[in-house]
Amino acid sequence: MADICVLGLGYVGLPTASLLANAGFHVLGVDVDQRIVRGLRSGATRLDEAGLATLVAAAVNSGNLQSASAPEPADTFIICVPTPLTAHKGVDLVAVEAASRMLVPCLRKGNLVILESTSPIGTTRATVGGILSAAGFEPGRDVHLCYCPERVLPGNTVAELIGNDRIIGGVTAACARRAASIYGRFCQGRITLTDDRTAEMCKLMENTCRDVNIALANSFARIAEDAGVNVWEAISLANLHPRVKILKPGPGAGGHCIPIDPWFLAEAYPRHAALLRTAREINDTQPARMLQRLQGTGLLKSGDQLAVLGAAYKADVDDARESPAALLCRAAGTLGLRTSVHDPLVRAGKHHGIEVSNDLAACLSDAAAAVLLTEHKSYREVPVSAYVERMRGRLIGDTRNWLNHAALRQAGFTVVVLGDGTDPEEMKKT
Repeated sequence: MADICVLGLGYVGLPTASLLANAGFHVLGVDVDQRIVRGLRSGATRLDEAGLATLVAAAVNSGNLQSASAPEPADTFIICVPTPLTAHKGVDLVAVEAASRMLVPCLRKGNLVILESTSPIGTTRATVGGILSAAGFEPGRDVHLCYCPERVLPGNTVAELIGNDRIIGGVTAACARRAASIYGRFCQGRITLTDDRTAEMCKLMENTCRDVNIALANSFARIAEDAGVNVWEAISLANLHPRVKILKPGPGAGGHCIPIDPWFLAEAYPRHAALLRTAREINDTQPARMLQRLQGTGLLKSGDQLAVLGAAYKADVDDARESPAALLCRAAGTLGLRTSVHDPLVRAGKHHGIEVSNDLAACLSDAAAAVLLTEHKSYREVPVSAYVERMRGRLIGDTRNWLNHAALRQAGFTVVVLGDGTDPEEMKKT
């Protein structure tokens, strides 16, 4: 019998299972995707996370980490499954409900059940707890039940699971203390105990705060564009104030958390969510606004080819979840533009409705314009000649203030930078 059964072997579940196994627990990792299960048995992972391949291999080779497509009896069950949005911006808890029902036949009195999936306030107690109660296991009396959200930065997940502070919310104080004894085996950050609803709200607040602050920076960028100001310079000067820290603007917000979590609050508490909804609207319409600015130059017309540089939602990772690239491609389609999407790290193929290529030359070929969405380091190393030789047009959009604008303008390109209200033609002359 396993000490711990982890349900869901994705971006959080697999590193968590591996850390627990390397801490000495016998862990069974469960996933409905047979490819993941088979890969894990050989110590392989498809996730490109620093240190993860070594961590997984060590866990599997030790014999402490095994995999299966269904749960088995254990002392502790940890649920790490996706909680995506529906088409109408509501939360989809199907995977959480399914995982909870899957573990019920394996549950015994005295077991611990932990939900890690980002969820609306009340999910731990009402959804997971409700399923356990219906099966005859009262949370807080027959079984321990907790909510313990992850707080990690993709690309550095392993280090942050170990080093970051952790919040554990139990339906009772005893439940929280039981979970703390598990996480304390590998977590070097401070572990703070609270109740489950507070822990759920903390997770949503953290990502909503990021989303609102990104929207604020993007609002400043829009104002600067209309006012003829360079927002990048203005932000650097404003941040000289000791109590001001404005984020960088960009093409929106991506990843599994920041563009999704605010909707969990907005759906449940619409009377208090006007600011949250506005922030979401600003960030989701940034790609379309950039397209409008490119078209405003008169150098990009319906029927033209647009090269999109960057499918990953953030720099130097291979994660394309909720990427602004998908929003930009949809907006481009409504304007009659054809798109080709390049990314040096995201695997070639279809991701979230967009076809991604690893061939930059092919992506730029015959393009009337190119727009950079992700500040991968490798894009700074692309020589200007690559654009000159492959592109038909001479228009570049930069949503990250990342490229060598002077060199591009010297080569005859009109460069449109997000948040820079300076006339592109005037900048071309400087």
